[in-house]
Amino acid sequence: MSAPTRCTPASELTEPLTDPLAEAIRGIDTTALDCVQVNAAVLADAAHGSGTHRELGGRLRFTTRSRTTGALPTVEQQPVDQVRQLAGPLGLALDIGAPVTEGAALLDRLPADGGALYVVGDAYRMPWLPYHGHQHMDHSLLLRATDGGARVEAVDAYDNETPYGRAEPVICSYERAQAAALFDGAPAVPVSVRPLPGPGAAREPVARTLARNAEDAALLLAGDAPERYAHAFRDLSDQSAACTALLLETWLLARSRRLHAAWVADRAPGSAHASAAAERAAAWDELAGQCYLASRRVQRGRPVPPQIHTTLARLLRADAELAVEAARTGSGDPMPDPAQIRRTVTDTVADVLGADPAAVAGTDDLSRLEGFASFQMVETVERLEDAYGVEFAPGDLQPAVLRSVDGLVGLVVRTTEGLEVAHS
Repeated sequence: MSAPTRCTPASELTEPLTDPLAEAIRGIDTTALDCVQVNAAVLADAAHGSGTHRELGGRLRFTTRSRTTGALPTVEQQPVDQVRQLAGPLGLALDIGAPVTEGAALLDRLPADGGALYVVGDAYRMPWLPYHGHQHMDHSLLLRATDGGARVEAVDAYDNETPYGRAEPVICSYERAQAAALFDGAPAVPVSVRPLPGPGAAREPVARTLARNAEDAALLLAGDAPERYAHAFRDLSDQSAACTALLLETWLLARSRRLHAAWVADRAPGSAHASAAAERAAAWDELAGQCYLASRRVQRGRPVPPQIHTTLARLLRADAELAVEAARTGSGDPMPDPAQIRRTVTDTVADVLGADPAAVAGTDDLSRLEGFASFQMVETVERLEDAYGVEFAPGDLQPAVLRSVDGLVGLVVRTTEGLEVAHS
């Protein structure tokens, strides 16, 4: 298989960076994301600003499915299902295409403007990864045309220690024919990406996210799902297979909890919830390390340490208890930044009217813009209420308020300040 002409670790790229994807990688804790999330995160931060990707950590999930073979459950999602869940939190429109088995056909999907195509393919065929030639597994990457289409870059922000060596964020450059050969004969799923306008308007309020987490957690605490999950690995007759599978499970859970802690720290900095989430993430990291040791021990014919299964169930219950407590005591959500409110209002109005944000920002009377009417005013109000998790008082919805960016910004500020007072 052809080797890349150039392959550069992202950490070795020299300043100043003019590549938005490389710049985005620099601002991401890539160790908190799995191989499907991480490259979508790069696109989101490049489109909407550093830190956007942390919205993926809001929901604290424990959802299992049956493996296609064997009796073990898994928290690992099917890649297509996971991609569908990425779109909303990241502010991206993700159009999932049919699998392609010809490299040339895949590269024909590359955006002509040099933008990136998100792809889920087989890590076994990706030379920059330690899995290359060793293990088949679904893996995402970004492909983009350079040099007028004569070359193709593969951008991959995946970061992990593997049994075959270290994977680190990298940008590799291939001749177009070389890049096509990487994907010949193995299904690859192309995903076209378009940033959605006004990512702030789509961001779910903290209180709402915490309430959804608490609803899921209450169901978990009412049953024995954590214990049944842990016992499935404990009771499997083939403990070598069980430990290998459990290593992946705890790796995925640890990364998701690390990302959740980053989200809480971002949305409720300095809160007791942020401190507790960081402690939970550290506990999951410790368990993942214990599972690695257990896997190595069983390969040598030694018994599996029994505490890993009890710890697994205990941590799942502790996560759920924290989720319920966080919703009960409140989010500690900081007051919205007025400058961010103005950007959100401007972007929301521009999206509703199909107008240039600069034109929206530059007028003191929105009714002068083409397409402005009562229906558009209502849609703007509803979007802003959804964005900030509030309901505007009917008496505040005066025409003069709704016809200007300043009026809408003031409306959001007054309402969110009133909500903060009510919660204090």
